Amino acid sequence: MSWLRPIDAWFAEAILPHEPVLLQQARRWTGVDEDARDLVHEVYTQILQLDAWEQIANPAAYAARMMRNNALQRLRRARIVPFRQLTALENERADPAPGSFQICAGREELARLRAAIDRLPPACRRVILLRKFEDCPPRMIAERLGISLSTVEKHLARGLMLLAQARDIDAIATPAEMDEAATPESAPRQSLSHI
Repeated sequence: MSWLRPIDAWFAEAILPHEPVLLQQARRWTGVDEDARDLVHEVYTQILQLDAWEQIANPAAYAARMMRNNALQRLRRARIVPFRQLTALENERADPAPGSFQICAGREELARLRAAIDRLPPACRRVILLRKFEDCPPRMIAERLGISLSTVEKHLARGLMLLAQARDIDAIATPAEMDEAATPESAPRQSLSHI
């Protein structure tokens, strides 16, 4: 069959087997069998016109997302929209897996947090790590480190304050620079080392 283009063969293998599921979704969104078929065929037409069709990693999900977007566009253009169509589209859940941007941003945020923790004064760092990462109660931390409960609470408060400041200024500074950043310009400068 020389008239068959590569995209046609891909479409027959990757998209068409999912037609029953796509039609079922379209019926839920449109409420009318004929409109559902139109919606699916509209998506087929758009997919067959794509230039980068080979780069689609999950064709079934791509088609379903495209169909949902088209259904939303139809609802926006419609003057009267049945309530059940709105609820059907609202009940669709987005993929809960994080996207590549979210993963990258999360890794960067984790790296900044690690750097901020590494810059904490040693006593604050030990208390923060025990409390927030090992989930030890303050009383147990006090016993483990041989310090009073009130000292544990002060180290914890100071450590959390310094971490919040590091996050807010989005730059990891030395503890002395963090102390300076914490002091308002109008207030006399004092060190937080007494905490």
